[in-house]
Amino acid sequence: MSTHTIESIQPTHRRTSIGDRFAYGLVIMLVINFGQRIVGIVRNIGFCQYLSDADLGQWALANSFFVLAAPLIVIGLPGSFGKFTEYFRNRLCLSSYLKRVAAVCITSTLVLAAMMLLAKESFAWLIYGSHATIEIIAWTAIALLAQVSYNFVYDVTLSLRQVRVLSSMQFFHGVFFAIFGIVGLSLTNQWMILLPSYAGSCLMGAMVGGWCVWQKCGQEFRDDCRLDHREMWPRILPFAVSLWLSNLLAGSFELSDRYMLLHLSPGGESIGQAMVGQYYCGRIIPNLLTSVALTLSGILLPYLSADWEAGRQHDIQRRLGYVLSLVSLAFTAISVVALLGSPILFNVVFSGRYEAAHSVLHLSLLQCTWASLSMIAGAYLLCAERAKAASVNLLLGLVVNIGLNIPLIRHFGLTGSVVATLIANLVVLSLTIWTMRRAGCHTDTRTLLMLVVPVSLLFGTEFAAICLAILVVIAGRTDWILSHQDRTDIDAMLIPVFKKAHISMASLWPAARE
Repeated sequence: MSTHTIESIQPTHRRTSIGDRFAYGLVIMLVINFGQRIVGIVRNIGFCQYLSDADLGQWALANSFFVLAAPLIVIGLPGSFGKFTEYFRNRLCLSSYLKRVAAVCITSTLVLAAMMLLAKESFAWLIYGSHATIEIIAWTAIALLAQVSYNFVYDVTLSLRQVRVLSSMQFFHGVFFAIFGIVGLSLTNQWMILLPSYAGSCLMGAMVGGWCVWQKCGQEFRDDCRLDHREMWPRILPFAVSLWLSNLLAGSFELSDRYMLLHLSPGGESIGQAMVGQYYCGRIIPNLLTSVALTLSGILLPYLSADWEAGRQHDIQRRLGYVLSLVSLAFTAISVVALLGSPILFNVVFSGRYEAAHSVLHLSLLQCTWASLSMIAGAYLLCAERAKAASVNLLLGLVVNIGLNIPLIRHFGLTGSVVATLIANLVVLSLTIWTMRRAGCHTDTRTLLMLVVPVSLLFGTEFAAICLAILVVIAGRTDWILSHQDRTDIDAMLIPVFKKAHISMASLWPAARE
């Protein structure tokens, strides 16, 4: 699960309907996240236009290294901000808490950067699977430092619930990287220019966020007390390490795919890098689904927690059931639209250069849909304090992914890798549903059937579209998929949002409008 999303949400201690407050938070976070992903899609399309498959693969490997190494090297300590900032803030110890965590993060990151420069060849093989110049390794180390800085400020901002500051950080980071990266590629045509571009955009976002947070909360950073190390570290370390492990396992799926494509693809490192480039291009659209799901699971968690603390288990089951059903329908619909528009992207914009990525797009969309459903269902395991069980599920899925990747990549290349990850995510989703049942959340039959709807993508775009149309009519006019109470709750969540946008309607459902 995404650290950034989940940790920023604080549990609510009073009865909160799934109405205005939930809808407002949901829409704000989804708009920010969706806008950020659109910028990312435009940026990645530009990268695909300027770079060869192998060069795109080199950047994808560097990006994977940043995603894995940045939280790994700091032991997930900034991940504790979301849970413990308020605790130390109320005791006027916030400054000491942040300074100590910052000191550990800076020291550990500098040590890793020094190791990268001293053992250049080893890290070149580890990150890129081939020889790399000292200039590339140096910029990789600098970009890693910038990524850690950005993540630190990001987590502090979220823990202080400064959503507008967070949106400014994301905007500057995404837009500046798109501008610096595409302009740099147009001038140099060298993928390495993306490393300083990425470092600069991370630092820009961190400075914007740091300055804004200081202006809003600077006095709280000045107020300080004597914080005992024995009070701080034993309290935050278990939580940080536990959440860090879950995030590491979740992020390892895509990472293992890229590195196994690099090292196991028939034809050597150049073919492997090209396959990673095709993989990166093929994930541009599907990753939008998982990004939205991360945000949605984080927003859903406090409302599940409120019902959990009040003993309303039935409300949890019903709420989670219709959210999973709606997400399954919505993401399948998005996948159908993406498949219908994919010839424009791959055949016209990319001029047929990424045909391998295009050929597996339907599999990637199905895989990301199932991964998204696992994330949302996993919010219940966090609510029920079953984080260890969630980690075990992810670990078993990762083992399946790696075990299947070894033979499938060797025999089928990119298609084999996507199929392996698809099966692994189905295993994780199944285990998550099973673990939920053991933890007291009994998913009903109609919800289980809705989780199978994305399989229609395997039978063609037209077939999936027809299935969706039938299911939408059934959901709106009968109680077979959504109950009357489910539709009422969904209206209570979304109708106020439409009214704020000056769109007047009594209900989203055709039967209710008649």
